[in-house]
Amino acid sequence: MALFEKKNCSVCGAKIGLLGGHKLADGNLCKDCAKKLSPWFSDYKSASEESIRAQLADREENKKRLAAFKTTKCFGEYGSIVIDEDARVFAAIEDSASSLFGERKEITDISQIIDRNPDVIRFDQVTDVDIDIVQTQREEKQTVNGQQVSYNPKHILYMYMFYAVIRVDHPYISAIRVQLNNDAVQIPNEGERLRNKIGLRLAEYLLDLPIRDVRTTEKIYNNNSLKDVLLRNPYSMPDYSYGFKCTLRNREGIQRYGYYLLMTKEIAETVGQMKSAPTAPAVRIEFPASYADPEYGVLDLELSCALSADCALGEDFVKTAARAALIRELQTLASERCSYRDLPAQEQRLRQACEAALSTAQIRLGAFSDLHIEPDENGRKKIALMEKGKAIAAMTPEEMAKRMAEAQKQAEAALGGAASEKPAGAAEAPKFCPNCGSPTNGAKFCSNCGTKL
Repeated sequence: MALFEKKNCSVCGAKIGLLGGHKLADGNLCKDCAKKLSPWFSDYKSASEESIRAQLADREENKKRLAAFKTTKCFGEYGSIVIDEDARVFAAIEDSASSLFGERKEITDISQIIDRNPDVIRFDQVTDVDIDIVQTQREEKQTVNGQQVSYNPKHILYMYMFYAVIRVDHPYISAIRVQLNNDAVQIPNEGERLRNKIGLRLAEYLLDLPIRDVRTTEKIYNNNSLKDVLLRNPYSMPDYSYGFKCTLRNREGIQRYGYYLLMTKEIAETVGQMKSAPTAPAVRIEFPASYADPEYGVLDLELSCALSADCALGEDFVKTAARAALIRELQTLASERCSYRDLPAQEQRLRQACEAALSTAQIRLGAFSDLHIEPDENGRKKIALMEKGKAIAAMTPEEMAKRMAEAQKQAEAALGGAASEKPAGAAEAPKFCPNCGSPTNGAKFCSNCGTKL
């Protein structure tokens, strides 16, 4: 193999530079195709060309799932976890900046990051969550006689970054790591901490993770520090919060630490609910529906989707209520002159119609996915016939004359072929009756005397 062998993308065929692209298990991938993949995907070496094509197709389908996403809860700042509790799905984005030095924006709704096409992941695909609090530190020094010397006792600046790591069972994503705070939480401390890394141990205690000495942690924490930090006057905080001696310099940092610690706890609880909350089994409904299309008139459509809803009245009731709601919404869309081609993009409206219909019976709709709406066989024939008529109507006189001439040639060729296929040796009917001499006109019996010809 040549040292500088030219490479082409296995997906799009584009040329790949010497240091560009990614190596696949059975080919190569250019940077442009890689940008279209999930931001959480990284295992290029084990991926095949077929799996990359499947992921790219799923990324296009993901845009439809995002269109139906309704934000009910959001965690983080400039990297976010956005949740749709009703549809039992979530999406995550590592950084809202569009480039390395791009402008960041605080995320509160999926609409703010929909152009990034974040992966919509189902609750039942979540396997675990880890809260990762990364601590770094440096010593602050003072200048004495032009030299940097340590304080006595030492002043240490502690810095913390909070991460949520959600592990998933997904075709091409194994884990999602979101940084929850944009800037590091900085806590200046005069003197060593009361206990080494007590803040991390406190996080373990709050998140019900194993720690070595619960009683000591409880004693220092006093079971109230977190509430004091967030709810009470900051100047009345306990002397030691998260192992720090509280001073005027570090109260703000301690408050921020408590804020993110609460956020990580709520994320852990929410993901736990994702894993454990029961879901109704999904049922598939399929039915025909007449649709008044503004271009093709009345079309017979075939509609199908998957949905789940906890209902004591049974699946049949859910199917009947959902079908009636969908038919009514289709009639409304028809009155708004919506083309049948645009119906799949109206998934959110159709879902809302189902939700409203089921909520009247105190039933909560769960999943609503895999929506397919397309004409049946008769509808496809009608569309094809009308498209053919439109094409003929759009022809110029010259094109029409040329087409008629071609059709005539084809008809003459067909008639000539039929004549040539006449069985050899077949007797021709006589033109005159051999008995009475009357013209036969090609009949089998003489019309005058009845003789068989």
